[in-house]
Amino acid sequence: MLPESVPTPPTNKPWLLFGAIGVSLALNLGLALRLGMSHSDSAEAAPADASVATAAAPAVAADPSPIVIGSDTTVSNAPVPAAEIAPLPEPLGAAAQAGTHLYSGVVQSSISATFTGVLDTSPAALSAVYTRLFAWDLDMRRDLHRGDLVEVMYEQREGQEPLVLAARFTSQPGTATEQVYTAFRWQAPGDRFPSYWSPDGTEVPKRLVSGPLADYEQITSLLKDRPTHEGMDFKTPMGTPVEAPRAGVVTRVNWNQAANGNCVELRYQDGVIAKFLHLNENLVKEGQAVAAGTIIAKSGNTGHSTGPHLHYQTERGGKVVDPVDYHGTLRRQLQPDAISRFQNDTRTLAAQLTGQVAQR
Repeated sequence: MLPESVPTPPTNKPWLLFGAIGVSLALNLGLALRLGMSHSDSAEAAPADASVATAAAPAVAADPSPIVIGSDTTVSNAPVPAAEIAPLPEPLGAAAQAGTHLYSGVVQSSISATFTGVLDTSPAALSAVYTRLFAWDLDMRRDLHRGDLVEVMYEQREGQEPLVLAARFTSQPGTATEQVYTAFRWQAPGDRFPSYWSPDGTEVPKRLVSGPLADYEQITSLLKDRPTHEGMDFKTPMGTPVEAPRAGVVTRVNWNQAANGNCVELRYQDGVIAKFLHLNENLVKEGQAVAAGTIIAKSGNTGHSTGPHLHYQTERGGKVVDPVDYHGTLRRQLQPDAISRFQNDTRTLAAQLTGQVAQR
């Protein structure tokens, strides 16, 4: 019987309508079977985990002219010829000549929420730089107390993260357990880059004992920062010499270049595997033995990298080992004559931070 919404044709010959409906059903059934076979063929041709890989892949704009390495591997950032690597920027001392900004806030909940009052820059960016500076002594998720005081003097730079010139964190101010952590940006004699120093001349960030770089701008990521990151990141200009921290043998060169870019893997004499990623140039070959201190590469920005840096990773028995635990760390101390210069150069910054607190 036809549905009530479909009228009988005016010719009173319902068999014509039934015939038309039957033809339509046959055509639709054939089309559905054809599409089903097509999807089945695609599923057989694709790998078993294709849907997982597609869901997990980040949305990256296609490179209109990818650089092909070998026959089947591409890198997202091509190596830069040595002659085209920009020279190192002029070093900054205790403060830049441009105008600076001051900000202070009282912790109520999280460190990121404390920076929401920043108006002239990204609160998240300033919070990240500030947190990174004191990460060697404080866990900004575990060691915060309501009423703690954050203070920072910084320079806002177009298209870059804020440049912190001075910072202070006061834990539980006004109590018997008050602790103050202070950092001033200053370039020590003989250093290629400024670092951060406490008022007594002790370097605020720690350094690896016999690390892969003789000098660098800053360690921007530690292994403990996030579970998906398996090493340390050293911010350093393109072309910075990368050293073998310990004697060993080169076991691999340039594997998985799409992610790692140019890369080198060493096996140290104790069996630990060290990986150096995102290099601009490799200076060693697989099977080559190297002594501690040998220049094995030049730092770069190849592979999946958001800026010039060196990723350094250590593993033992296939498991990631924190380079901080493996190498150990140290803190440098300024010599007496350097401390005098440092304190003179940062006196103005110290006064500005103190004045900021008085205004609150």
